[in-house]
Parts: sequence; structure tokens; C-alpha cells
Amino acid sequence: MRRLVTLTVVSALGLTLCGTASAAYNPSLLVGETSPALGRNGSVRIFIRTSPEDDQTAIATVYAPSGYRLELGQRSGTELGTVIAFLGAEAVQGTIRSDDPAAHASNQCAPGRHDAVWRIDLTLAGHEYRLPVYVDRVVAGPEAAYASARMRMCLGSLPLRYADITVGNVFTNPDRQGAYAWNAVFVPYSPGTAMPNYPLAAQSTSYVGLPAAFAVSARLRQRGKQRVAVVTACLREAGQAVPGVRVTLYYGGRSVFASRKAAVRRTGPGGCMTARVRIRKLMIVFASVHVPVRQGAGCTPSLAPRCSASSIYPPSERFKPAKIVR
Repeated sequence: MRRLVTLTVVSALGLTLCGTASAAYNPSLLVGETSPALGRNGSVRIFIRTSPEDDQTAIATVYAPSGYRLELGQRSGTELGTVIAFLGAEAVQGTIRSDDPAAHASNQCAPGRHDAVWRIDLTLAGHEYRLPVYVDRVVAGPEAAYASARMRMCLGSLPLRYADITVGNVFTNPDRQGAYAWNAVFVPYSPGTAMPNYPLAAQSTSYVGLPAAFAVSARLRQRGKQRVAVVTACLREAGQAVPGVRVTLYYGGRSVFASRKAAVRRTGPGGCMTARVRIRKLMIVFASVHVPVRQGAGCTPSLAPRCSASSIYPPSERFKPAKIVR
């Protein structure tokens, strides 16, 4: 049995909130796992989440920040990425493929010709769901001040609670250093109806710092018969030090899995840590930095009167080996 559910996103500009904003609707957006380098093409991972207590989402709008470039000329049927989702309490997996925009011009959810259409295919309990995502470059108008692309999604009756969407070889990072704000505006259904409740829309912003660099070096120091590797690890994001995060060092094997934990330190105000590790051979030291999802400074720019969540996703580059040198 095939069900067609249209994913669309509407512009959040002009949406208003009444004074009875629903505290039970706090959806969130997270964007991460991007290439850490400026001007680099790679995958982008988009997380969308609502709590079981939240009202069901009718419409979601995801905006890629200004500065990102898009490649949207893929042939119809080209695989672009993967999806892991929860439909209610049920987990499903699927793929993202390009589709023919001309075949979707007359859809009722986002009518008109779009620059691209992505199709998410999911199967749950024998039911097949096809979820079109309508993608447009933003080149003019008020949205061009903060967005390079708009991804339109209208969920219809689909009870989407969580989605982990990875899109590859579509987005190219900006060329300039900075913290880039990805935005989403979510609109719930009015209780007991099939109509979007625009006055209770909520915005979520996820910041991606570019470039992100995790640098590790290890140098040999001889103390009598004892040999020590002095290991320094530094984490920077958008040109700024990332202090207070835990770095774990491993040593003793050809891979991190064959090595033992040798030291655990936290980065200081300059974003760096230094540790001394006793060694037997000039092998490899493996460094892993644990960076949690951090609280953002608020939604930027303001696309809806209520900001439900603001976050900074961990930098993509969080593991690095370093050869011990003399």
C-alpha cells in the first residue's frame, strides 16, 4: 500500500504568535557532521526532533545559511543520502533521491516549479511512504539576507517525531570563517483539526562553526632511561578556542581499539591541553575529544516570535592520530 505524504516548508516571515504560546510544543533543529574546512564539499547531517508530549508538526521550514553553495542538478533517481526516522514510536530507515521537479509543480502543499525535489522513501509495517522535499535557492527578497536555500516540508498525517537526515555532495561550505546559523520554523496542527496552527509556530537555530580544527602533536622527551611523549591537543571552532572539553589519549597499539587509555585532560582557556605519556616505542598516539551539544545564544535572525531551541553541534573533527617524533 502506498501513501503519499508531502513534506513542505513555508516561509516563516510574517508569522505571529498570540499570547497563549503553547509550552507543549518545543521542537528542535540540530545541524552537524559537516566538513570542517572552508569551501569544502561534503555531507550535511540534519536532525529534527519533537518530544512525545509535543503537538504533532504540520509544517517545518529548514533554511541553509547564506554563504553555502548548492549543487542541485542531479539526474532524477540519483541517491543523495540516507534517513533514520521515528514515526510515532516506530523506527524506520530510508534513502533520499533526486526527483523530477516538473512532476511536482501542481502539488497542493507547495505548488509551483522548484529548483529541485528530493524524495525520501520510507517503509513501515508494509506501508511505503514517499516524502517529497521541495528545495529552492534563495537569491532575492528578505530571506536572501540570512539564507542560501529553503527546504519545504509538509508532513500531512505523518507522525514524525525524529529525523536524522544525511545529505551528501549537495552543500559546499562558505569560504569565510564564522558561526553559521541554520534555522527551522515548525508549525503544529491545531488540536482536533487538520489545519496548521500558525500562531503557535516555533523557531530553532543550530550554529555551525567554520572552520573547525582539532590539532594534535606528540614529541619524544628522554628522561634518563625513561621515555615520555609530550602530547598537545588543541580544538578551535570558527577561529575561537573551545575550552573545558575532555580529551582522551590512547597509546600502545596499531589502532585505537588495540591501544589503552593513557591520559584524560580538559582543554584550557586557549583551547589546548598537554599531557605526558610514558612510551616504549615511537608509535602513534590517538586523541579523541568529547564535545557535547552546547547551548546557543538564541535564535538568529528572529523568524518567529518564539525560540524553542538554540544549540551548537559538536565540531565534525573530533578524533586524530599523531605520530610521536623526536
